[in-house]
Amino acid sequence: LTDKPTSLGLPPVEIYRNDTTSTIVKSNLTHWQILKKYILINPSIWFVSIAAAFIYFIRFVITDWGITFMVDNGIKCDVAGRLLVFTPLFGIFGGISAGWISGKFFKNRYIPISLIYLFCSIFCIFGLYHSTNQHMSYWIIVIFFALIGIFIDGPQTIACGVLVTRITVQESIGTAIGIVGIFEYIGVFISGIGAAWIIEKFNWAWLFTICAILSLLAMFLIALIYKKELLQIKS
Repeated sequence: LTDKPTSLGLPPVEIYRNDTTSTIVKSNLTHWQILKKYILINPSIWFVSIAAAFIYFIRFVITDWGITFMVDNGIKCDVAGRLLVFTPLFGIFGGISAGWISGKFFKNRYIPISLIYLFCSIFCIFGLYHSTNQHMSYWIIVIFFALIGIFIDGPQTIACGVLVTRITVQESIGTAIGIVGIFEYIGVFISGIGAAWIIEKFNWAWLFTICAILSLLAMFLIALIYKKELLQIKS
């Protein structure tokens, strides 16, 4: 395809097919103008991107360092591996439930459920830390791993994914998601070397506390675009 229909004087395909949406506004700007206006100088994109980095840091600290954490607390490696599987397993339900709840109770608004899930994740992070520290039942550890999977994968899917379609125009959605994806991998990268440094220089308590702080910061950044999502839905 050489270009978009609007640049050749044709109507956008949504208008042509009478299939417009209420959350996206089409633009006749050039590619560079779209990139600059709706991506580079769009603070909402950067808020979501940084929040995504924080969320992915937490997620991969749990999934990549969870076994090491349990082994350091006296749990056998093979048992630790079986316990850890509940985080990605229940993460599936986290994404699905976040989408369903946002549609059922929040009129398809994604920010409220993202804030609720991130807030709940803070208690689960500390709960996981103390569950192994107190040598509790393995079922308690399973519960916290499962809850972290739900409350982290929910905002990861909703806030770091579909929410992006509401804070930019349609032509720039792919680019916006790409930028958010870059920050997600930055979070993964930092979770590797950063967590190792924190564990070596300090201890596990510091690492879990930082994860909780990052969850709070992600909530703050996502909350900054609360009004923008609300206005976009009403428009």
